[in-house]
Amino acid sequence: MWTCSLCHRSFKHNNQHHYCTDKTVSDFFAGKSETSLNLFDCIISKLEEFGAIKIHATKSMLVISAEVGFAYIIAMGKNFIDVVLPFKEPFEDNLCFRKIALVPGSNQYNHHLRIMLPEDINEEVLSYLKRAYGEGKNI
Repeated sequence: MWTCSLCHRSFKHNNQHHYCTDKTVSDFFAGKSETSLNLFDCIISKLEEFGAIKIHATKSMLVISAEVGFAYIIAMGKNFIDVVLPFKEPFEDNLCFRKIALVPGSNQYNHHLRIMLPEDINEEVLSYLKRAYGEGKNI
């Protein structure tokens, strides 16, 4: 593990590329609705069932990591949370992703998921969250 001397975050790889910030998770929650905060708690409790996770704030999102980042909360609206799961292949045959896009210049496909109700974290979503968590542990 390597720790950045500026932001004091720990990373799996030496000098791993990241964005140093003084933002906190609490900063990201400022002004958010009770609905979106409850959805966040639901997602985090489900992820913690898979194993230990860490949550870091960046300038524009929350990064959820095991050993490396495996899920990104990119928006918290009044009544939803948008989550991105990066995979090395597109999982087109699903009922949960709103958008799947190849990240330019990479072999990573971002899978965009909108959670509006706790029930949206169903078996299908859980299977993708578990897969993403596993990739976050094994990279």
